[in-house]
This record gives sequence, structure tokens and C-alpha cells, in this order.
Amino acid sequence: MPFGKLNLRPSKGKFEKLLDRVRTREITVDDLMAFNDWARVARQYPNGDWCKDFGTFKAVRKALELDSFLNKEQPCWGEKLSD
Repeated sequence: MPFGKLNLRPSKGKFEKLLDRVRTREITVDDLMAFNDWARVARQYPNGDWCKDFGTFKAVRKALELDSFLNKEQPCWGEKLSD
């Protein structure tokens, strides 16, 4: 399976939406920090679609770009990543 490096820079709009969800407590600061710690570790990511569950939200990726941050109730697509 091919692997690639993840672009960790979500668009300004996606980042603002993520921060709004932290402000309204839909996403916990602890889960956001867990995402930050997980994403910064040097690792290989599958080139196909994937998602990673962080408890109060899920990070979803397409084409080496973070595509979405889903709430905990939304289903994600692609390969489910573990630690």
C-alpha cells in the first residue's frame, strides 16, 4: 500500500470551524491536543481515504490533505486508523 506525508495545515475556514467547535465545547481541548500530538509524530499515512477517531471528533483525510473534522456522531469513511 502506498504511503505519503500528511499536510497538517487545514484551510482557514476549516481551522476556524474547528476552533468554534472547541469554544462551544463540542470538541474537548484534550482531544484537540491528542490530535495535535498524534499528527506531529513522524509517520507514514495511507494514500487512500482514512479517518482517525479522537473521541469528541474525527479527522478525515483525502489526497494527503485534511478534508474534514467530523463530530463524534458522524460516520467516517476510508481506512480507520489506530495509534
